[in-house]
Amino acid sequence: MFVYWLQLLAAAIIYVCGDYLEFDMAVLASDEARHTGYYVQMVMILLTLGLVPLALRLFKFRSIHASLLAHPAKALMKWGGLRVLILGLLLFANTLLYYVYGFEPTYGYLAVMVMLTMPFVLPTMGRCKAETEEPAETKEETEPEEA
Repeated sequence: MFVYWLQLLAAAIIYVCGDYLEFDMAVLASDEARHTGYYVQMVMILLTLGLVPLALRLFKFRSIHASLLAHPAKALMKWGGLRVLILGLLLFANTLLYYVYGFEPTYGYLAVMVMLTMPFVLPTMGRCKAETEEPAETKEETEPEEA
């Protein structure tokens, strides 16, 4: 939970500094940087569009789900932390690049997209319990029927 809120706070600090305190962070807004900016933009688009669905579906992979059932506390800390870290780093990077490239809207849209997915991985106690237990329909399928 601490890492989750720390990453949101870091993105909020960048936002406040860039919009309200008017720090000049647009170090790469010149014409010379536009060429490399295109490549950075494409990489960030591909990373965001690839890693957001991965982070959302991470616990559905068989090996990760099996480790969550076998060792709940250890696996939840490892894989849940990785999932929050992926989204948090994407949010931080896109927010920072938005200001570094002089209010380039693509990074803003990517940051908003990541921000909208963050509540789906909020590590609440109920979600942690639900992710470390066998689903009800799977339990019913594996139990033998009594005649």
